Amino acid sequence: MITNISYILWIITTFLITITGVYLLLYLKFPFNLISKKVKKTDKVDTFSKLKLLNLSLAGKIGVGSISGIAYAIAIGGEGTLFWIWVSTIILSLYTFMETKVGIKYKEKINGITIGGPQIYIKKELNKPKLAFLYCFLIIITYLFSFILIQSNTLIISFSTILKIKKEYISFILILITILSINKGIKRISNIVSLIVPVMGLAYLMIGIYLIIVNYNKMPLVLMKILKKSFEFKSLTTLPIIIGVQRAIFSNEAGIGTTSMICALSKNDDYRQEAKLQIIGTCFISLVVCTISALIVLTTNIDITSMINVNGIEIMNYSFIYHFNKIGIYILNIIISLFAFSTIITSYYYGYINIKYLFKNISDKIVLIVVIIVIVISNYLKASSIWSIVDIMTSLASLINIYALFKIKDKIKKE
Repeated sequence: MITNISYILWIITTFLITITGVYLLLYLKFPFNLISKKVKKTDKVDTFSKLKLLNLSLAGKIGVGSISGIAYAIAIGGEGTLFWIWVSTIILSLYTFMETKVGIKYKEKINGITIGGPQIYIKKELNKPKLAFLYCFLIIITYLFSFILIQSNTLIISFSTILKIKKEYISFILILITILSINKGIKRISNIVSLIVPVMGLAYLMIGIYLIIVNYNKMPLVLMKILKKSFEFKSLTTLPIIIGVQRAIFSNEAGIGTTSMICALSKNDDYRQEAKLQIIGTCFISLVVCTISALIVLTTNIDITSMINVNGIEIMNYSFIYHFNKIGIYILNIIISLFAFSTIITSYYYGYINIKYLFKNISDKIVLIVVIIVIVISNYLKASSIWSIVDIMTSLASLINIYALFKIKDKIKKE
C-alpha cells in the first residue's frame, strides 16, 4: 500500500518538476555560464565561509542514498535510471540556483538562531502560513525521522554484519558520537562536516577513477546498456525516468528546499557567488558520485534487476567484494559510515531549525532525545518500508517548494 502511494506521488512529482523546470529555464533565462567562471576570492574569512556552507550542504546530500540508494534504484528501474539522473541534473541545477538566491534573501532570527527555507518565503511572499506550517512538518518528518532512520539503519546493518557485533552495540556508539557532534549546534556540525566531506568526496572519486581504468574494456558496453534501457517500458511504477528523477532529487536534494536553509547562513549578499558553488555541488553529486555508485554495480556480474526485497547495501557489499576482494567490505563500511554520519548530523540541523520555527521555546534536549529514539528504532524497521516513507515525504516537500518557487518567479527574475 505505502509503496503504491509512493510510486503514484512520484509519477505526479516527476511530471510537475520536469514541466515546471523546463518552463522556468526559459522564463528565467537561466545563466548556464554561471558555473563556467571561477568564484571570485574576496577575503579569507568570506571564502572559508562559502566552502563551509558548501561542505554543510554536501554533507546532507551525500548520504547512503548516493550509494546503496543508487543500487536500489537500478534494481527497481533498471540501468537506464542513471541516464535520467544525468538529464534531470540540468533542471535540478536551476532549482539549486533559485533556492540559493531566495535562501540568502529570506531569513529570520528566532532566539538568536538564523532560520531560512521555503517556510519563510511561503509565509512572507505567498502569505500562506498554513502551507508554511505543513512544509515544516514534512521536513521534520523527512529529515529528523525518515532520513536519520535510513542512514542509521544502513550504517548499523553494515557494521553489525562485517564486525559480527550486535546491532544494539553499534546503535549505542552511533548515539554517543551523534550527541558529541551536535550538542554545540551548527558551528560544531559545520566544523565536523568540513573535515569529513572533502575526505569522503576525494576518496570516492579515486575509487571511481580506479574502477574506470581497471574496467575500461567494459565501459562501452555498460554505457550502451544505460542508454538502451533508459527508454525501456516495463510498467508505470518502474519507469526509469520516474526512478531516475526520484533518486536524483533524493541524492542532491535540489527542489526540496534544503539548499535555501543552508544558504540562509551566508553573510555574502552576492547570491551568484554562492550559487556557483552550490550548483557545482549538485552536479558533483549527480554526475560524479551517483555515476560512480552505478558503475561499481554495473561492472560486476550480478543481475540486480532480478533481486527482490533488497536494501541496496547488500548489492554494494557484493560489488565492493567483487572489485576489491575481501578488503572491499572494509572500504565500503568506511565510506558508508562517513556518508551516513555526515547526513545524520546535517539532517538533525534541518529538523531542528524547522522545529524551532514552529515551536520557538522548545528545549534543545527534547530534539536530541527524539534523535536518540529514532536511531534506536532504526534497528527494528525494514529498509524497504523506510525508503517508501522517505520517498513520500520528499515528494510532498518538493511539490510545495516548487509551487512556492514558481509563484515568486517574477521576484526571482527581477532582483
